[in-house]
Amino acid sequence: MLQRIQNFCRACLAGRLKRHAGAAGLLAKPVEEHFDSWEQRLQNTLRSISACPCRIRLAKQEDGPEILQLVQQNLLHHEPLLRTLNIRQTPASGQLVEYIGQQLREGFTLVAQDERARIVGAAIGKRSCQWDGKQLLERADRTQCNQLRKLFYIWSIVEAEPNLHQHFCTHCLYEIAFLVTAVDSQRQGIGLHLTLHSLQLARQLGFQFARMNCTCEYSARIATKAGLECHWTVAYHHLVDSTQQPVVRPESPHTHIKVHATSLFPGCPLNPHAGRP
Repeated sequence: MLQRIQNFCRACLAGRLKRHAGAAGLLAKPVEEHFDSWEQRLQNTLRSISACPCRIRLAKQEDGPEILQLVQQNLLHHEPLLRTLNIRQTPASGQLVEYIGQQLREGFTLVAQDERARIVGAAIGKRSCQWDGKQLLERADRTQCNQLRKLFYIWSIVEAEPNLHQHFCTHCLYEIAFLVTAVDSQRQGIGLHLTLHSLQLARQLGFQFARMNCTCEYSARIATKAGLECHWTVAYHHLVDSTQQPVVRPESPHTHIKVHATSLFPGCPLNPHAGRP
């Protein structure tokens, strides 16, 4: 079944991109060659790194509670921005987990499962649309908790300021929104494998571009290793409040927010209708 889905996605994408290429006359190589070249680079990258100790698979609906438990126990406690805001100690932590749970419903989440069938990692993917920054800003305005309000404000800036939709001439990108690994399973390459497989999933779903917002140095390093290019960065100390004081200042080496992105079909022309079919 999976192979049939992949073949169908490939055929649809190839046909659509051929039409764009024919109209613009910009492609020097057949689309299949671009597809195969990118897939070959991905496989070469996967072979060049340590084998993943876990099984990477698409999340199922019944995985939701375990994924959210992973988020609560690891992301909220250890992600530098969230830890600095101390959101886990506020009643609003439940609101944040609920917000993350909404992303699971898009069905773009991959999980890493160890030999005991325990979920020890997750890459929660979603559509990144032009209006996401505005929606986060509106959510921040409605939020009573000061720490959570700051977080949504920061996220709204990170979504909007890089102008990736304008840069790639698209209304929609694939976004690796949350990448989390259990603390006792880190330093095994699980995060990198989840990222690489997420990019592969994005292509199979028909996305032409992908992004990853990195609020800590560790995720930025993973994005770079996965082949995503840094398109925008801001130092945390430049994010100031009305008194010109930094809103947050995570400890070193987490001094910057970096937004990485990539074209999933390198060499293909940009077009205003690019995105998910």
